Amino acid sequence: MREIMIKTTTSMNHKRKNLSITEVIDQHGVMAKAEKKYCYYVSEQNPSFGINEMQSFADGHPNIPRRKERHVSITKVFDKESGVGHLIYRVIGSFYVVQNLHVFAVVFMHTIKFDMAPKGFSFDDPSHLPDTTR
Repeated sequence: MREIMIKTTTSMNHKRKNLSITEVIDQHGVMAKAEKKYCYYVSEQNPSFGINEMQSFADGHPNIPRRKERHVSITKVFDKESGVGHLIYRVIGSFYVVQNLHVFAVVFMHTIKFDMAPKGFSFDDPSHLPDTTR
């Protein structure tokens, strides 16, 4: 059996957009769940630039805020006793978007989470999942 759920949300002021894709597979005595989440937030919007100001921005003018460096984290937990495995891969960073000479600073977070467990396991009960706070 394979089940896929896709969900998108946009905030009322259109500054935040979320996309979530969840896939659950029950096959060959193993339950697997993969969740992919993509979050985008417009953290800053500069007024419209002229062509010369846009060139200054592209050249890295010191008065223009710089984008934040990317941060990557990986968490992996496996409980040998219960046979439950858990892996989270997360990337956080930012980028710029230029549209009609307006510059938007966008912060993003991409998360991919994998859970594996023996057949009959319920992923809906988080108390059965390994502790990832360590």
